[in-house]
Amino acid sequence: MDSIKIIYIDDEPDESISEYLQEEYEHEDFIKDYKEVPFKSEEGYDKLLSNPLITEANIILIDSKLFVNGSVVTGKFSGEEFKVILKKMFPFIEVLVISQNDPIEDYGTLQKYRSNPAETGIEYYSKSLKGHLDNLVENIINYRNIANKLSQNDGIDRFLIEKITESLNGSSQYDELTKQDIDQLISAFKELQRGMGRQC
Repeated sequence: MDSIKIIYIDDEPDESISEYLQEEYEHEDFIKDYKEVPFKSEEGYDKLLSNPLITEANIILIDSKLFVNGSVVTGKFSGEEFKVILKKMFPFIEVLVISQNDPIEDYGTLQKYRSNPAETGIEYYSKSLKGHLDNLVENIINYRNIANKLSQNDGIDRFLIEKITESLNGSSQYDELTKQDIDQLISAFKELQRGMGRQC
């Protein structure tokens, strides 16, 4: 069975998120490989972007407030904005931003658990986080299926196919690709997705 690497980034990890991801969350189509990356504001976001756990991830959950803290030394922006940077550099990593504020639906954020006598944090994340994660996993499965079709396309360089497959399987060697290589692969993916859509 394939594995999917899930990484949770926070300066003060939410214990309920950690427990849910570590102990509770499962998906029938993959083996979960879960790790946490504690964020140290004095190191800045560039350290995250060079961390192999980040670059090799399939799914990243990140706290919205990491980069607006007063002690952040390399620029201040939200987790939502960091998501855009991460997606530009690693377009096949799925990112979910978790916020203490009310969620902004268009940004794809999830609200953190707020103390509630009616339900525990684990119960809350079982209801609210599971659906988000399942959707992200489905995206990754679709990417991998498309990558398999790409590998049968003689019109695309074998080196590029190998690198994109490594990326989808959580290998950081993907960062050896140039911007032009990445753009070519993304275009090929989109074309295949359109073709698959017409067949449905």
